[in-house]
Amino acid sequence: MQAATLSYKLKLFPTANKADTLALLTGLFARHHAACTTALREESRCPSTKGMGEFAGRAYRRAFNDWRRTRKAGHMPGALKAELIDAAQVQQPRNAIAFDLWIMVQGVGKLYVPARKHRAINRALAYPSATLCEQGEVFRKNAKWYCRVAVRVPLPEVTPARTFVGVDVGVRASVVRSDGYRGPDLRPILKRQRNRRAMDQRRGIERRVETSPQRQLLAREARRTVLVALKSGRGVAVEDPCRLIRWKAHAARYFGTRVALLASLMGVPANVVNPAHTSTTCPECGFVERRQRHKGTFRCWRCGYTHNADFAASRNVCHRATYVSCTSRNGSLSPCSGGGIVE
Repeated sequence: MQAATLSYKLKLFPTANKADTLALLTGLFARHHAACTTALREESRCPSTKGMGEFAGRAYRRAFNDWRRTRKAGHMPGALKAELIDAAQVQQPRNAIAFDLWIMVQGVGKLYVPARKHRAINRALAYPSATLCEQGEVFRKNAKWYCRVAVRVPLPEVTPARTFVGVDVGVRASVVRSDGYRGPDLRPILKRQRNRRAMDQRRGIERRVETSPQRQLLAREARRTVLVALKSGRGVAVEDPCRLIRWKAHAARYFGTRVALLASLMGVPANVVNPAHTSTTCPECGFVERRQRHKGTFRCWRCGYTHNADFAASRNVCHRATYVSCTSRNGSLSPCSGGGIVE
């Protein structure tokens, strides 16, 4: 049975002493990683963490310099290996009852660090037969500690569909569907993001490393689209992310990959179509002309069809998916590339 492995990031809440210990272990791991032999890498074993006492008195800058030399030497320092333990199996202090998991890091002894689940990983664990992997990787980012965990989700069987919901990532609207739905406008979101960055630069604050608001909105729209297709018994048709232009159309590639992954997890049939001329083709008569689109309006020079350009593109995506799946392939769906690791 095929399964998808989804990766999530859990935030750790170490005390000051535990944070210093994690920093020492990470620096020691990066320092000795360059001396790790090929046999150790083939056996997927971590380098030894013995001798932390001699490193404890050094400054943390030494660890960073060693890590940079390791990268220049052609090696890739990994993160600390950890084990996930349920909160019920660990004797919790009085002020740590609200945590869901405990991360055990193997170093000089055992180091237990509490963690808390979030909405995304709880949604993944709600899938049928979804399991949380027992191993994880502890790493540091923006002076905070995280643990990268994996959730294994079995993929259900996909039933062929005769009708599809065509989706197009619009120029002004985030998402436009062939059933008439139009997502929120992206321009105010991008404007607020630019203003926030400009304000941080004037104040002398370093740029925040955060998830793009545009990607957050597209992720919500992708889940909403797959749920609509699941309730109506239809499939989802999107533009092929592999055929889109690499130096632009970043939002369309992210949305297509996200829809393909969610559709495979929920058992919804998904189809990817050729994105060529979807915005310049008339959905009524099929006439193709580059001048038919002017900004956000589409007008056919042959039949006079006039509508929103993104809505016309979504109809063309729906027509191509229906023609390829039902006519040429007798109802069989073409496989689409998802965002997870399918085994």
